[in-house]
Amino acid sequence: HTTLVAAVSAAGLVPALQGDGPFTVFAPTDAAFAALPAGTIEALLADPQGALTDILLYHAVGGEALSSSLTNGQFVKTINGKSVSVKINADGVFINNAKVTVADVLADNGVVHVIDAVILPPTTVVDVAVNSPVHTTLVAAVSAAGLVPALQGDGPFTVFAPTDAAFAALPAGTIEALLADPQGALTDILLYHAVGAEALSSSLTNGQFVKTING
Repeated sequence: HTTLVAAVSAAGLVPALQGDGPFTVFAPTDAAFAALPAGTIEALLADPQGALTDILLYHAVGGEALSSSLTNGQFVKTINGKSVSVKINADGVFINNAKVTVADVLADNGVVHVIDAVILPPTTVVDVAVNSPVHTTLVAAVSAAGLVPALQGDGPFTVFAPTDAAFAALPAGTIEALLADPQGALTDILLYHAVGAEALSSSLTNGQFVKTING
C-alpha cells in the first residue's frame, strides 16, 4: 500500500485517519493504483486537495463496518458524502466493482478491507446505476436504447430507477420484447423514468405531478 500511503500523506489526511474514529477504509493495493490510466496518479498528486482528496475520502467510512455486517445490495455512505455499493456473490465481496481480497484487518481506530481496484466517486446518474448491484437490467436497457450519452450529459436529471427485481416482476417475455425494439417502446418507457431536472425527495409533495422527459 505504498501508493495509498503516499496519496494520503500528500492529501494531508494522515492526522484525521490517525484520530479516534472509528473508520472503515477500503484500501487499494499498489497494483490497483498502477492499473489506472497512465498519468492519472501524477495528475492527482499534482492537485492533492482536489480530486485526490475526493477519491481518498470515497474509500473511507466514518464508522466500523466489519465484513460480517455487510449485506448484498447495501449502500454505505463514505466520508466523501457519496455511497459505495456492496455486492456479495459466489465470486466474493465487491465494493462497487472492486473485489475485497483481504477483509477485516483490525486497527485500534477501525478496520481496513484490502481491495483490488481504485473506486471512483460517481459523477453521473449513469455511474450511479453502473455501480449499483441491483440495477443491471436497467443499465442493459439504457445501453440498448442508446441513452447512455444523453444521461451522461450535464443535466441535471432525476431518474426513478427500477431494481432488477422490479424488471423481473414484469410478465414473462416483456423484457425480451422491449429489448428487441430498443428505439420504440423501450425508449418511451425509460424516458418515462427520467426528469430533466433535479428533484430531491425533500422537494416532492403529496399529489404532485412531475413531467418526465417522455413528455
